This record gives sequence, C-alpha cells and structure tokens, in this order.
Amino acid sequence: MWSEEDSREFVEYGVYFVPEREAQLDTICRLIPDCTEPFHVLELCCGEGLLAEVILDRFPNCTVHGYDGSPEMLRQAASRLAPFGRRFDPQSFDLADDDWRRPPWPIQAVVSTLCIHHLDGRQKAALFRDIAGMLSPSGVLLIADLIEPTSPLGLNLAAENWDAAVHRRSLDLAGDESAFDHFASSKWNIYRHPDPVDKPSPLFEQLKWLEAAGFESMDVYSMAAGHAVYGGQMPAD
Repeated sequence: MWSEEDSREFVEYGVYFVPEREAQLDTICRLIPDCTEPFHVLELCCGEGLLAEVILDRFPNCTVHGYDGSPEMLRQAASRLAPFGRRFDPQSFDLADDDWRRPPWPIQAVVSTLCIHHLDGRQKAALFRDIAGMLSPSGVLLIADLIEPTSPLGLNLAAENWDAAVHRRSLDLAGDESAFDHFASSKWNIYRHPDPVDKPSPLFEQLKWLEAAGFESMDVYSMAAGHAVYGGQMPAD
C-alpha cells in the first residue's frame, strides 16, 4: 500500500525515476482541447502538482481540480500552485471509490500520471466508463502510466530500458549515479521487483476498455521503458 514515506521519496526522486517525464507532461498538455471559455480539468493523483502547473500555465482560463489520496502530496501541490490561487482546487480522494465520480462542473479533460496501474483490470474498465460519463462532448481522457508487457521478452526489455533511463537521468541531472543507486536499492523497478500494489494492464486491453466505455480516437502518443501516454476522446455530440 502507498504510504506517506513513498510520497516523500517520490517527491525527492521522481525527477530521476520517470523516463522522459518532461516530454510526458508536454504531450498531455498538447492533447487537451483549448477552449475560449473557462473550463475544468480533473487530475487523478495530482502528486506534487507538476502536471497541474504546466496545464495552468498553458491554459489561463482553466481550473484544475487536483485529487490525491496523500496528504503530503496535496500539501506539496498546494504550496507549488499557490500563485494560481483558486484556479487550483486540491481534493482528497480514494481512486478506487466512486463518490468523487460525479463532479458538479462540466469536465473538459481528465488527466492522470502514474496512478491507474494501482487498479486491476475490472476497476480500470469501470473507471473509464465513469469518466466517459463525466466528460463534456469532445472531452478527453489522457493517461501516462506503466503498462504490462505481454511477453517475457517485453518484460525484460521494459526492465532493462527503465534501468537505463534512470541511470541516464541520474548522470544528467545529479551528475553521478546516486539517484540510480537509490532506484536499484529501493527496488522501484516493478518489472524486476513485482509488488501486489502494482497492477498494470496490457495497453491493447486498456484501449479496448476505452472503446467499450464510449471513447473514440483512442491512441498511444508515446512509449518509453514501459511508460506509455495514451487515451481517447468523447464524441463531439
């Protein structure tokens, strides 16, 4: 189970542990339909507020409702995003519950990074259906997450590529191997060290669940070391 210690560790090391993190955030922002009128974005597991910050900066008429189950993450996000005032709305929630799935505002986009993989396949399919029900016409669901390789070869490749990506970022950003050493010693690479809390699903299955929920134009926008950016859009009317 995710703990507050995990939250603090991820705030410190996430910049090293997430392959192509900056490109992921930029990709999600580029896929959010721009609106001339004020609009709402719901972020599932907003963490320390990195994605919300990029969205709020890029769309000045947008409000981001940042949901997270970690008090530490919500505190970090509220501090980071304080300059945006009421345009960032932090909310405590449990991803697996459904009491948050009837928002009082029309939602143009639901975005999520590195949290959907904590749900099993049945829960993911139900989540996609519920999100489809809350989105406005032409609204989008955009996910950046770990996916489950479908073969031993794919699993080994994802594990090796994730190690290599973290090693590169450790050297580039920290100037040494310290962040990579922590990544390895803490057994963060779930492709090498499976953990029952992590339940990634194959990408193809998730695209099918999106289609069954009513999304169209499902696509995979990027893929790196087992981390994919994917999603879909609701019909225009």
